[in-house]
Amino acid sequence: MGGTLTSVDWLEVRLRGSGELVAYVDVLLQSQGFPGWVDESGRQGFDYLLYLPQESGWQERLAVLQRSCVELGAEVTTHGQVRDEDWAENWKRFYHPLQVGRRLVVCPSWEEFEATPDQRVVILDPGSAFGTGYHWSTRLCLEFLEEVDSCGPVLDLGTGSGILAIAAHKLGFGSIVALDNDPVAVKVAAENVHINGADSILVGLADQPPAGPFALVTANLIASILIEMALPLTACLARGGKLICGGIIRERRDEVAEALQAAGLELLSVKEREDWVSLLLARK
Repeated sequence: MGGTLTSVDWLEVRLRGSGELVAYVDVLLQSQGFPGWVDESGRQGFDYLLYLPQESGWQERLAVLQRSCVELGAEVTTHGQVRDEDWAENWKRFYHPLQVGRRLVVCPSWEEFEATPDQRVVILDPGSAFGTGYHWSTRLCLEFLEEVDSCGPVLDLGTGSGILAIAAHKLGFGSIVALDNDPVAVKVAAENVHINGADSILVGLADQPPAGPFALVTANLIASILIEMALPLTACLARGGKLICGGIIRERRDEVAEALQAAGLELLSVKEREDWVSLLLARK
């Protein structure tokens, strides 16, 4: 594709493949920094539409995606450019208010939602950061968040759009820190924190948990990172503190659980939906 590209150009990319590849492709997209995608899947397999920002290094990023998908057995095709405003409008067509669990509702910033007295609404503009609430890796963490006690400081590591940190604020948790190693995610999370009136949340750039101690840590990452960070995640928890972790495909559930238990955590509960797993653990 020739010509000079600007930061507002996006490449439309479509991924297709058999249903048994879905969880692996989801992990692949998350690990390669894709914030979200439109799921147009039918009965014959998965069909994802996503947008790649044509910024510095985009050709290499596309090549890595294509090579990784071919290795999995998935098909990748490109369908031309869209401008920034067109990308935003395309995204909005597929993103609407979503109730998660008993009380939480995730509502995009461009829609209105009339909440009941018991509901807590997270207003969200995901922008270029992962975390819309639609993916089960996020939804299962939100469900756990509704079930734990709201006492003591909270850390949301790998905050993405800020959805878990903001949900914690809406549920009454105090002293919340939201960290991510992606400057774009930090910017998006800070904007979402502001539009929710949750400016008490401290949003920052980091790839390791601070010392703590925290009463609760949320970490919606991927299995390999959770295993790698088992010790620092445990170390930053207070005694009796809880860890909610997600982004785990079913095949790696036991591997992640064993690593976290070996680091000194006790497994309390497991949630599973559509090949995705979230764990609730506590520090002994």
